[in-house]
Amino acid sequence: MCRRLFFWFFVLLAVSACKPHSQEATAQSGGPAVVVSVSSDGRFALSSHLDNRIVLWNLERKEKFLVSENANIYSAYFVRGAELFLWQGLNDVVHVQGVNKEEFDSFPHFPTYGHVLSADLKHYVSCDVDWNLFYDSGDAMKHVKQDGDSPSFLGQGKLLNLTLADEGNLLLSAGRGFDVPDNLPITAEGAVRPEQTYSDYAGVVLWDISSGRPLFKFPGNSAKTNATLSPNGQYVVSGCEGGSSFVWEASSGELLHEDASLYHGILNKNDSDDYENWTFDDTGLIPPPNDLNASVGGATLAIKFIDPQHYLRFLTYSPYAVLYHIDNPLPLKYLYLGRDPLPAVRDYHRNAAMDTAPDAGILVMGQQYGGGIIVYRYDSETQELNKVWEGDRQ
Repeated sequence: MCRRLFFWFFVLLAVSACKPHSQEATAQSGGPAVVVSVSSDGRFALSSHLDNRIVLWNLERKEKFLVSENANIYSAYFVRGAELFLWQGLNDVVHVQGVNKEEFDSFPHFPTYGHVLSADLKHYVSCDVDWNLFYDSGDAMKHVKQDGDSPSFLGQGKLLNLTLADEGNLLLSAGRGFDVPDNLPITAEGAVRPEQTYSDYAGVVLWDISSGRPLFKFPGNSAKTNATLSPNGQYVVSGCEGGSSFVWEASSGELLHEDASLYHGILNKNDSDDYENWTFDDTGLIPPPNDLNASVGGATLAIKFIDPQHYLRFLTYSPYAVLYHIDNPLPLKYLYLGRDPLPAVRDYHRNAAMDTAPDAGILVMGQQYGGGIIVYRYDSETQELNKVWEGDRQ
């Protein structure tokens, strides 16, 4: 009986969080941001909210502009390298709009659970509720990934996180890590196999946009997984609910290192599959803050680059972001994000409510409660992160 109740509780929780057109969300207080996307120059941010609002934030002037009150809650996306952004209305029309409120394009589409567009407007990739990936729209639309309906947003309660390289030639996707399917080789038929039930491409996967083919799979993660590309497209960095984090070479798929355990140091398996033979080296390991929230064990909520060589690892239920250099598996610093207001660090279905502009050193996070945002500026010289604005403070 307990198992059955737990199952239905989880289903109801996932369904309540999954509707991109959820009108019932208007009853939510303040309409928290579900997705936040930042322009490449760090001057603007776009947020889509649980109450169906789309808000454009001018971070320099500390102003906001209401774009729509009838929008898909997962549809906010700033086009990298351009002053253009995407959003989708409740009528499923996708809009391509400029920061001066002018509209450049619009087209009908299916309800999206995340989408990306290249700066030359040539490459559009979108995701549905089953984590299927599609290239283009309308009659030109074709499948990139269609290999089963599990795992999916309904099963995992999170988006299939998408990162498009600045050149628009590579796409990185990350949803759920699982040892067996993540280690299966990429086959000649690729990821379009409608007869499949359980996806072999739901983990961390790098895709070639032009061909729609998977290039590399990056195993090692477990459960809910997030990943991103470095600004120069050279590295893939991932982290997962299981507490692991990895760095790979994007051009070869080679594993460069696994990040150290925050509490024990660098893992050495000593050429053994028996965990009883494994050891840790804590040389150079800095102690985590007492209020890091050790109970989560380093579960990763999201990963974002904050400058060309450093990335931030956000932990669930923790008011800290962990700073890493791309060449070093040890954490460099624990950067305090604050508790008043608390940034959105508690829910995997909102793990896209944060974004960075690495070239500008800007981090923007939705607030955990209410519809506001928090803006931080990172100093690469001092490696300090300072809060510079609380938009619509709650």
